[in-house]
Amino acid sequence: MRQITDRVISRNEPPGLRRRLILALSIPLIFILCISSLLDYRLARKTSDSAHDQGLSDTVFDLESHIRSRQPSSVLDLSEESEVMLRTNAPDKLYFSIRDSSGKILAGDDDIPVLSMPKGNGIMFLDGTHRGERVRIALHRVILPASEIFITVMETTEKRKLSRHRILTAMLLPNLAVIIASLLAVLFGVRQGLLPLEVVENEIASRSPNDLGAIDLEQTPREIQPMLLRLNELFALLREASEAQQRFIADAAHQLRTPLAGLQTQLDLAVSEGVFSQNEGRLQKIEEGTERLRRLLGQLLTYARAEASETITDRLEQVSLDQIVEMSATAYLDAALAKNVDLGFNISPARVIGLPWLLQEALANLIDNAIRYTPCGGTVTVRCGETIEMAFLEVEDSGPGIPEEYWAQVFERFYRIPGSSSNGCGLGLPIVKEITELHGAVIHLSQSESNGLRVRIEFPRQ
Repeated sequence: MRQITDRVISRNEPPGLRRRLILALSIPLIFILCISSLLDYRLARKTSDSAHDQGLSDTVFDLESHIRSRQPSSVLDLSEESEVMLRTNAPDKLYFSIRDSSGKILAGDDDIPVLSMPKGNGIMFLDGTHRGERVRIALHRVILPASEIFITVMETTEKRKLSRHRILTAMLLPNLAVIIASLLAVLFGVRQGLLPLEVVENEIASRSPNDLGAIDLEQTPREIQPMLLRLNELFALLREASEAQQRFIADAAHQLRTPLAGLQTQLDLAVSEGVFSQNEGRLQKIEEGTERLRRLLGQLLTYARAEASETITDRLEQVSLDQIVEMSATAYLDAALAKNVDLGFNISPARVIGLPWLLQEALANLIDNAIRYTPCGGTVTVRCGETIEMAFLEVEDSGPGIPEEYWAQVFERFYRIPGSSSNGCGLGLPIVKEITELHGAVIHLSQSESNGLRVRIEFPRQ
């Protein structure tokens, strides 16, 4: 059975249904992942900052605890050991300054700038830079009975970054796993959902060009049934057109046989009356033209019947190729003797599944062509047999052969090789190819050992 060739996908072809579905489902999932990641990052940053701001507040309150209020001034009681403990904040660095209301530095780092303090006694947090590094700043106003003390604490942000990354990772990984699982589920679901379409595609692709039977809609998805219904309607119209064409060819061939038979009868009568006794060359041309017309009508009828048989699969049966070859030997032996052609047979048992009368017709066309093109004194050999992989029919002759550049074209209807002197009508090999493809076989042309033509039909093992 002939297979429909795969389509060549061009770069400008619109995306298929599978790709459309995957994109339609995947893009929202990826968008959700991006939005979720952004929200997770903001939440991770807020959580991290809140925790570390609390630690920075504890440092501020610890510094405040070292301030003693004495009238009329304040005293800072901060030992070196306490300051070292405060600055132990690996991997971050801690900077602080304690100033009185006049801006005088009481303790800490004197390069910390004076910043605007909050109005109340609460702690205000800011982001900034100090000594070329990003820092988190805590500002606190300590209100004493006799004066005010201003505390500024700066802390680098390494621990904050590490905390954000840990929190973000802990939040992102589950979301990412869910999105990946969802994408895999989308891919699997789309693939499974489109399997019925692939079944329909394979069913259509496995048909021959002349197999226009209706597609069974019972096992197809409801969504594509209207489309398949319209396709079945198109198949029905094409079947009607094809059947009308085949009927026309068959009827024309049958109708033309009657006047052709009458013409042959009148020609025989004219010959018996001696009409062509003075011009035998004209008689020969008329007989050759009549024979060519008879052969053309016969092959047209055979071609129409071969095309009509493409859908007749219920009549297939076991066929013995050796018996078909033996019958052909009887039919063409006289034609070979008349032309002084040595017609030989090399027969081995071989069986295939097919239509006997069509295989007989294919072999008849091959033998007829071989005898027709083989010169007087030449040889024609017919072979059949089978191997482990296949069964075969083969016809080999010692004629002029066919140049390799014409091997593909000779299977076209009514094609004749340029310069050919034969009176053939160009339907023999197309009929053979039509019958060969109907049986799921392949036909090969090659050069014979005597520089003639070898035609081999290979049937797959059943």
